[in-house]
Amino acid sequence: MKIVCLEGCSGTGKTTQYHLLNEYYSRDPLNHLAVVEKDYEPFKTAVIEWHKTKGPNTPFAENDVKGFAKARYETFLRNFSQLENKIGLILMDRYFYTSAVYQRNCGLNPKEILQINIDYGTPVPDLTFLLDCNPKTCFERANNRNKKTGGEHLFSTSSEKIAEIRKQYLRLVRDRKEVKIVDANRSILEVNQYLITEIEKLFLK
Repeated sequence: MKIVCLEGCSGTGKTTQYHLLNEYYSRDPLNHLAVVEKDYEPFKTAVIEWHKTKGPNTPFAENDVKGFAKARYETFLRNFSQLENKIGLILMDRYFYTSAVYQRNCGLNPKEILQINIDYGTPVPDLTFLLDCNPKTCFERANNRNKKTGGEHLFSTSSEKIAEIRKQYLRLVRDRKEVKIVDANRSILEVNQYLITEIEKLFLK
């Protein structure tokens, strides 16, 4: 079983690619599971409780970081660990790289937060795509999406904030061999074809 993760700032097209890949692999003989982590317990409850009691305007504490890391490990153990010999691919829309970037206001740097998640036992993905895009373009895309869906900006409230988040992502993954940075300024189809090609290489090794 291979774990593939999609990461990136708001507006990079990450979730669009997640849905396209899910559709593609639904037609492929490779058994797969598409996962939005916050839809599964106990991570789901951890997210709901955080939004109820704190939210994006309240800095994370180190205990919050550890609580999310513990919930992430338990979620994987409860929901996915038994699938090892039953499916070929788990496709994830965001994972612990996002936590490492967005929780950094707790006083820990993103690499330390990433390590906390790994220390709790959360599996490192076999392949992670970091979709990278011009921050102004990201903000425009996110605004257009929110108008259609009724969504709102939680952390990425301006192109300047997206630029800072982007910088943190790029710094975090610089030495991560399992991460490939993808130019998301390209067309949706070009990005999708690249992702499929790279995922298929996993199964040729």
